[in-house]
This record gives sequence, C-alpha cells and structure tokens, in this order.
Amino acid sequence: MDYLALQKKNLRKTYLLVFVFILMMAILGLVIDFLFGVFPIGTAVLVFIALIQTLVGTASGPQLVLRSVGARPINEKSLEEKQLKNIVEELTIAAGLEKAPAVYVMEDENINAFATGFDVKNSAVCVTSGLLKHLNREETEGVIAHELSHIKNRDTLLMSCIAAILGTMVLVQLFAWRSLRILAWRSTGRSSRKKDSGIAYVLLALLVILILATLFSSIGRVTIFAVSRTREYLADASAVELTRNPKGLSNALRKIAKMQRKMPKVKNATIATAHLFIADPLKRSINEKEGFFANLFSTHPPIHKRIALLENVPEEIVLKELYGEEL
Repeated sequence: MDYLALQKKNLRKTYLLVFVFILMMAILGLVIDFLFGVFPIGTAVLVFIALIQTLVGTASGPQLVLRSVGARPINEKSLEEKQLKNIVEELTIAAGLEKAPAVYVMEDENINAFATGFDVKNSAVCVTSGLLKHLNREETEGVIAHELSHIKNRDTLLMSCIAAILGTMVLVQLFAWRSLRILAWRSTGRSSRKKDSGIAYVLLALLVILILATLFSSIGRVTIFAVSRTREYLADASAVELTRNPKGLSNALRKIAKMQRKMPKVKNATIATAHLFIADPLKRSINEKEGFFANLFSTHPPIHKRIALLENVPEEIVLKELYGEEL
C-alpha cells in the first residue's frame, strides 16, 4: 500500500471538502441577503464563521474532541494502561511514524477507540475502559493498528474537518429553528391585537433558511459519511498490513458487535464525533440487515462486512454467526 499516495489523496479531499463547505455557507449567506436585503452582510458573516470553525476545528480539534468525550491521560501505575502505551509505541515504530501519539482513556463500558489530530506530531489515540477490560493483547493491537493507520494516512486531518463542518451545520440549523420558534411565539401573542406582516415575512425567511440549512446539512452528511465508510475499510486493510494478523482486528470487531447489542451508546459521543470511532458509538448500525437508505446515513460500514473482508469469508457466514437467531 502506497501510504504517501494515500496521504496526498486525503489532503486533496480535505481541501475540496473545506471549499465545498465554504461555498455552501456562502450560498446560504446570499439567500439571507436576498430575503432581508442586507447584502453582503449575511454572506460575509457565514463565510467568516465557516473559516473560523474550520481553522479552530483543525488546529484545536484534538483537544476539543478529547475534552468532549471526557478522556484522560493514561495512568502509568495501571498495568492495563501501561500495556496499552507499550502497544502504541511498538506499533508506532512498526508503522514508521516519527512520534508516538498521546494515549488517552475514556471511562465507558463499551469497546471502542478513536484517533484524532491535525498531524502526526499532534495526534492522540483514545480507547474506552471497556476495551482495556474485554480485549486481549492481540485484539488490542488490531484496534490500535487501525487507529494508527488513520494517523499515518492523514485520515485524522480529514476527520477533524468533518467534525468542524458537521458542528457548524448543526449550529446554523439550531439557530434558525430556535429563532423561528421564538418569533412564532411572539407573533401568536400579538395576533389578537393586529397582524404583523413584518414578523410574518421574517418567519417565512427563517423557514427558508432552516430548509436550506437542513438540505445542505443532509447532502453534506451523505457525502461525508460515504468518505468516512471508505476510510474505515482502508484503515482495516492498513492495520492488517501493519500487524500481519487479520484475526486480531476481526476478533475485536466481533466482540464490539456482540457488546453493542447489550450496552447503551457511548455516553459522551455526539453526531459530530461519531465518525472518529472504530465502530459507531451511537448504535445506529447495530442491525446489520439494514436497507440501503439506513446505510446511506451511516458513518461506518456494517461490521459483518468488515469481518468478512478481514477473514476472506462470505458475508452470510459472519452475519449468521452474529445474528443467526434473528435471520
């Protein structure tokens, strides 16, 4: 696998993603300017917000993500966490990375992990306490190799931009929705005295903005989630190349799939950070027999497909093993 080519490809995708995001925000700004007659204030404000959010998301993204999930640095006195650090350092050398990423742990009984960081020097790997408890060394190596592959392939830069973009689109939607509700409530209070055509016009404009923001967000999410699913497959392949042991990662994914059916979602994970994890922390893809449209909005490929590719066996065999009683 040509890692240098993958890195350059991900950089190009990142630049394209940022350009499209800024273009969508500019279009939304132009709509606001047209509706309210304030050109170019709306466009300038939304483009400025897009630029700031992208810069902050990529530069400060790692620490923001780690804080948002309640991650903490490893405890060197803990044998499990010290072994985790050793695994990260060993695989870092094997991957040819110039510096080992910082290692963090988040308290959650689910088995999960993610990598984040603008570049190799400022990257971090975080695992759940459930991973330390339920995976053996071989399986942990498979998961860590997967996350290090994201760092080496510059997936973490792409994912940081994705998190920033999703966060911004959600903020725009929330702003439009709350403004619409507040103005609708105020206009209802005035309706007994007189009709206020000005407020009605503003309500209509906010409704248009909300619809456009939702549309842009949905289109962006479908595109982003498709990119995220592809990166997971490539990271799986890179992890096998790194460890020379597909069973480690496939067995870890098997345990993740079985535990997801019993446990609640990862408590501090959000829509904006879900794509970072090795498996969907929001449990939106538990039913591996979901249809096309369900998978279209999934941040991760079905686990049974990933296991089948890693072990080179038909998908039906893995599917029956994981969900045989429901087939």
